Amino acid sequence: MPADVLVFPNTRAAITDLINGTIHLGEKVTAVWWLPTNDYGQLEGPYPLAVVTALPGTQGDYDRVDRITLEVYAPGEDAVNTLESITGVIVGDGIETEDGTYLDEVGVLSTPVDTPSQYASDTLNHAVATYEVTVRPL
Repeated sequence: MPADVLVFPNTRAAITDLINGTIHLGEKVTAVWWLPTNDYGQLEGPYPLAVVTALPGTQGDYDRVDRITLEVYAPGEDAVNTLESITGVIVGDGIETEDGTYLDEVGVLSTPVDTPSQYASDTLNHAVATYEVTVRPL
């Protein structure tokens, strides 16, 4: 690999590591990259379930800003309230994950919002928020 190639941390994996297994509103959050479904294609828990998605970001000379979207599925208003709680934990400066990944900053790009029109269910609600994650090369 040429010496001038910059290699950055996997921010999607880092955010997943930060929230998977944490307790919010008294419930253990499961973080995934794909929605778990049963044989009939129906969404399966455990809930609350947080789906972590990476979006295109920007790169400067010395850092990169990735965009990460979290979608939380949970009964009723627990979806947006859980996402608000997760936001309070992951947003900040100088964050290090359990596996040693260092994130310079995690900021809110779009605040948590309940999106019932995006997910029609009698029992589950869907909430979404987007974050900017700033990292430097490894």
